[in-house]
Amino acid sequence: MFVRWLILTITIDTIYFQCAYSGQLVGGLQKSYNNELKTELVNLARQQLSSNTHLASKPIRVLEFYSQIVAGTNYWLIFIVGEEQKCKLIAYKPLPYTHKPIQVTFFKCDNITSINQVTKNNH
Repeated sequence: MFVRWLILTITIDTIYFQCAYSGQLVGGLQKSYNNELKTELVNLARQQLSSNTHLASKPIRVLEFYSQIVAGTNYWLIFIVGEEQKCKLIAYKPLPYTHKPIQVTFFKCDNITSINQVTKNNH
C-alpha cells in the first residue's frame, strides 16, 4: 500500500514540476502564435465592428493574442482599430467533440487618448 502511495505521489510531483519549470501555468494565459486562429478572431472582431459604420472599414492592428486552455479554449485578442479605438475581444472555442462554433463572450472598445493608453493594461 505504501509503495502505491509513493509511486502516485512521485508521479503527481513530476507532472507538477514539469509544468512549473516549463513556464506554463495550467489554466493560465499563454501567448498564442497560431496565425490561423488569430485570423479567425480578427474576422470575429470585424463582425462585432460591423454595426459601427465608421470603424467597420478601418484597419485592425493586433497588439496581443493569448489562449487559455479550460474545458475548451478561451482566446484574448487585443487590437487597435484605425488608430482610434483600443479593443478587446474574448472568444470561447468549445471542445471539438461538441461540434459547436467559436463564440464571442466579451467585446469592448475604448477611445485612445494617448500612446501610453495603447501600451498599458493590455489584459
